[in-house]
Amino acid sequence: MTDVMFIEARYEKEVRLNTETLNRCKKHKVIALYASVQFISRLPSVIKQLEEEGILIITSKPDRTDAQFQILGCDSSWDALRLSGVPDAFLYIGDGLFHPRALVLAQKENVVFKEIIQYDPMTDSMRILRAEDCKKIFKKYKANLMKYLHASVIGVIISLKPGQQQWKISKTLHDRFTEKQFYFFLESTIDYKRLEDFPFVQIWINTACTRMGYDDAAELPMPMINVMDAFRAEQLLSKKSVMTSI
Repeated sequence: MTDVMFIEARYEKEVRLNTETLNRCKKHKVIALYASVQFISRLPSVIKQLEEEGILIITSKPDRTDAQFQILGCDSSWDALRLSGVPDAFLYIGDGLFHPRALVLAQKENVVFKEIIQYDPMTDSMRILRAEDCKKIFKKYKANLMKYLHASVIGVIISLKPGQQQWKISKTLHDRFTEKQFYFFLESTIDYKRLEDFPFVQIWINTACTRMGYDDAAELPMPMINVMDAFRAEQLLSKKSVMTSI
């Protein structure tokens, strides 16, 4: 048996928004503040800057996170964020695009898109993310939902990794869509190339990390959607939203 020790890698320097980022934040009255885990302990100075400008800050402890303000790129749906109010914009403190892009994708069902302001303490730079930055993903995912409704042969990918197993809910697909034929594939490591070995499958349903069926949807050679969206594909396509309007 292997022993595992988790060691926190906190950012040790002070984090303060630069003038460009602060001026952008001042355009909004209510901002939802999040950060990657290594920057959470450095947020008090950022909060002070925003409060001094009269900006109301809201946040939450999203599902599967360990602390308030923390965000996970793999589980950041609007419901998972569990925000008590609706912000005018999001402010994300951290480097890279994986986490702030999650805040874009989380708004696929929203009618009005809220911009994401990213401040990167590592480079002292700001980036603005808009719905258009994920236009290719939204359009491909919308097309995949339509393909699912018309498909008759479905492949369901079941992950064996703890925390990603959605076997029970996947089994109910048979009961909900009796006109479709479902084939279930169990894997611990999902290799997209192996999916091409099953050409009879018209579309795949992903039950593992939601970003696999979402971010990767624009690049995959085969169509794929996430399992929970399979149950409400018609609803997602019928209502006005960021995804259907883009």
